[in-house]
Amino acid sequence: MARYGAWYPPLADLGTEGIPTVRNLSDYINSRELVETTDPDFQRPLYRQEGFDGIVSFGEIDAKLSAFLLDERAKTGLTQSDFATLAGLARVVYSRYELNISRLTVSRMIHLSELLGFLPMQMIHAAAPHLYGKDPQEADDRVELFRLIHDLPHDTIRSLIGIVGQLTPSDVLEARQKAEAEAEAEAQAEAERQRLNRKAARASRRGRPPGRPPGRKSSTTETPTDE
Repeated sequence: MARYGAWYPPLADLGTEGIPTVRNLSDYINSRELVETTDPDFQRPLYRQEGFDGIVSFGEIDAKLSAFLLDERAKTGLTQSDFATLAGLARVVYSRYELNISRLTVSRMIHLSELLGFLPMQMIHAAAPHLYGKDPQEADDRVELFRLIHDLPHDTIRSLIGIVGQLTPSDVLEARQKAEAEAEAEAQAEAERQRLNRKAARASRRGRPPGRPPGRKSSTTETPTDE
């Protein structure tokens, strides 16, 4: 089950010069709690996060988005024909979105949210609630909290930022940063160990000790002993 709070990319992904470092794919898959699966819309296997009831196909997600759109449009009291005029579409073209025949693009979703007054987060939550919590109740509460905050005056929001900041101790952030830095350092150390092992194996196959250039004699001198 996917867990809320694992959205942030590792802070150590950038090198000292701001160049992204190569990250182990299996480690990334595990950190994001991804599972390999298939989907009718894809010819090859892909990775997904599990929802509350397992993995939901993209077709099911599209159907939920269409149902959300139909419900939001119905709340306005506008007919499909009238609303299609606002969207700059013919009625038959717009109806394909509500009937789950045409897929919504992100830009179309933004336009529809302007016309209907919903938050894009609410539409995504309707189709993929697992992105907002570790159980349905937490997901619902989180989205509702964001909706309530969205309607507050800016001055109040500024005050809330300070309050929430105090609820998130800096030592928690520092601990996360330290853990991620240590994990990245260990990964780099392991890569270096593997490189040295490969180098030693190649040297061994050539019949000489690792690290000693060919043809060079040992610098160790024998010390005479009294018989």
